[in-house]
This record gives sequence, C-alpha cells and structure tokens, in this order.
Amino acid sequence: MLLAATAALAVTAPVLRPATPAPAVSARYVRLRLDVTTMGIAGRGEILVDRATGAFVRRFDAGPVSERDGWDGTQVWHVDATGMPRIEGNADERALVLTWARLFAPAAPAPSPPPSRAPEVGFDRAHDEPNAVTMHDGPWTERVTFGAYVTEDGFVVPSSIGDVSQNGTWTARVVALETPRSVPPAAFAPPPAPDDATLHGVTTVPIAGDGSYPIVPVTVDGVPMRFLIDTGGQNAITTQAARRAHLDVVGSGTVSGVGSALAPTAFATVRDVRVGDAEMRAQPFYVLDLGNGPIDGIIGYELLARFSARIDLQHARVELARDTRALTPGGVAVRMTLDDRQPQVDGALDGIPGPMTIDTGSAGSVDVESPFVAAHDLRAALRGAVSASASGVGGAVHGWVARAHELRLGAVVVPAPAVFLSDERAGGYADPTIVANVGNQVLRKFAVVLDYRDATIRFETPAP
Repeated sequence: MLLAATAALAVTAPVLRPATPAPAVSARYVRLRLDVTTMGIAGRGEILVDRATGAFVRRFDAGPVSERDGWDGTQVWHVDATGMPRIEGNADERALVLTWARLFAPAAPAPSPPPSRAPEVGFDRAHDEPNAVTMHDGPWTERVTFGAYVTEDGFVVPSSIGDVSQNGTWTARVVALETPRSVPPAAFAPPPAPDDATLHGVTTVPIAGDGSYPIVPVTVDGVPMRFLIDTGGQNAITTQAARRAHLDVVGSGTVSGVGSALAPTAFATVRDVRVGDAEMRAQPFYVLDLGNGPIDGIIGYELLARFSARIDLQHARVELARDTRALTPGGVAVRMTLDDRQPQVDGALDGIPGPMTIDTGSAGSVDVESPFVAAHDLRAALRGAVSASASGVGGAVHGWVARAHELRLGAVVVPAPAVFLSDERAGGYADPTIVANVGNQVLRKFAVVLDYRDATIRFETPAP
C-alpha cells in the first residue's frame, strides 16, 4: 500500500540506509554499481553519494543516451553523452537532481528556489520503505519506482530502480554496493568540457529560406543537409536523413514539444558534423519524424555549447567562433542560465517579472505559458484577444493572440510585442516555471550573439 509523504519530502526512511545503527555502519561514501537499460540500450552505471554532505552523482554509460547528473554541494549539473557539462538554473531542473540526492543522502538540502510542485513519495507501510516517487519537471512528470529492498554490506538498498518520464524509460539493477574510504576531490563536480570541436577563426554560413528560421547548410558524416539552429533543441535528424547518412540507429524513447503528446524517437551517433568550417566529432543524435518540412534535422545546444554564435536573421547569416571576442560583440548584454539545454533570461511582460526562454526554433513572437496567463488573467487584461492555434512536435496547441504593451529581456525593451496566450493544460505551453518562450518575430529585430560558456546573450541592433 502507498502512503503519500509530506510536500517537504519528509522521507521517514531514505532509499539508502544502514541496516544496523551507527557506529556499526559508518561509511561516508557509498557507491551502487548498476546494470542499466535506458531507452532500449543496455549499459552500465553507478550512483555515488556522500552521506555526510548529500553530494550526489548518477552516471549511465549507454552509447548515444549516456548521461550524468549531480550536485556538488553548490551546483546542480548535467552531462550529456559527449561529456559536455551544463549548470542548471531552472527551478524544476535543479529540484529533480536535489530530490534524487535527498532520497539517497538526506543531508542534501531542500531545493532552493522550490520546485513548481513538490514531489510525492509513496511508502510500503509494512517496511517503511519508499517504493515510488513522483517528481515534476515543468509541465511534465517523472515517476521513479524502487524494487524489493535487500541488505548489502550493512546497508538496505533497493534491488532495482525504474524511471518513466517524457524522455522515455530506463531501468537499473543494483549489482554491487561499495563503501570506498575516500573518493577523488572532483568526484561530485561537473567534468571539464570534452575536446571534440574544431574551428580556426570565424566561419560565416548563409541562412536559407525566407529568414523565418536560422536554417543553415551542414554535413553529417560528409552528407550535405539543411538543419535548423534551435536554441531550444538538441541534435536531431529525420529518419529519412539518417538513412541517407547510413547511420546505425538504436534504442527507442520519446521527446516532448509544444503539445501534450510525445513523439517516438530512436538514437544514433554521428562521427562528424560540420557547419561551415566548424566541426564537431562523435555527436549523439535523436532520430525522429520532423514532418515534411524544409529541414533534415536540428542542431542546437551541442553546437552552441562549443561555439559562440551570432544569428542575424535580417542579413540571413550565422557566424560561429570558438571565442566570442572574435565576433567583436556589441549591443546589450543579458545574463542567461539554462533550462535543461535552453537559454533562460530574467524578463518581464507588461511589468510582471519572471524567467523567459529564448528560442530560435520558434517562428512565433512571445508564447505565454498558460499558468502565467491564468495567474494574471491576461486574456481579460489584453483586450481584443483572438482565438488561435499553433502546432509543432507534440501536436497542436490552442490559445489567443493579442498585443502586449512591453516585453523586457534583461535591459532590452521590445515595445508592443504580439503575444500568444496559451490555453493548454499540459505540454510545453503549460510550463509553470517560466513566463514565456520568445521566438524569432522578436529575435529577428536584433543580431543575437549567444555565448553559453560565458552565460551571456547580446542583443545587437543589426547594421543596415
């Protein structure tokens, strides 16, 4: 039977705990060795915790879906299959990792800022053992289950762990428990960036089409294609393009988008990706159906984590450089953080402050999330709103189109922006952690210089 815990995640018994009272079990560090199957791909993994501080690392090695995440005592971080680390700034993304840390090492602190919705913990009443946890990531839900508990080397630990989220399913079987006397000083810290990208100087590539999106020529293992540079996305390629490039496609999972539905996906690893003279090596890709549009795929976070970029829709060009200084950036600088892989800035809509995401993959203007619309009754406040719909990965969404008085992105002011007021109850347009997603109808007013490594976006007034 299940009994919900309090909203503060008051786990009466953690997932990992001594089988006998201290000092019989005094180990500070505990490592669980795992056999994992993630998105249909078998691999190995581990969970390492510092029981004294709550520091936490979870690692999966499973080809193109490998990942790591952790909390080092200060920062919540994620690492993708390439080994590229990123520091999380979104409240719910931080809370997910800290909830994991608190389940295995209750010394970890409560998330600050708090998540949009508190996690819910279920217990086996007979044994006072957590057997399920539901966590919330923006509009999405992640459910973790724990198998029968066993005693290993003086600790009670679940024999298995399962996880279902918008990204698919993974399972892990605990195959060993270790209690190392010490761990390396950087055991809980994000790793250094991988050496997997090359560019000398600045490369300039043309934007194709009508300039609504930054669609640029790329080569995938030598095969020419056209990809969208999407600050809200990550490496993705269509099933048809993957066949043209003779990619080895494996596994199965799902991806989320603007709508509430999930799209099926598989995975592949590309040896060489080139955008102009910029090269990335050994890159994981999602393989999915992107419809019958003008693109063969998406390139986003992975490119922008390695190269600074100036995206100038007015002049139909993208410039890339390893060092932002080579782009001689100007304009107004706005500090950014990451919402998973997407840039997020502090902003305001008609004077109401909150975080905004920056999305070159959106042809829209300002897509306002439904929780923010409801909380501030924006449909009534912005009179004359007209019913409208939009669509993308995840299906169609409904809302109203209106015109706001002012959008602020840091110190950048955009007067009288068009806004889409979402009416969705689920999916990417129902995110309670942000105010709005800002698309190309706003961004094209500027040449936007993105520097993920310096956590800065510059908004330049384009030259004539």
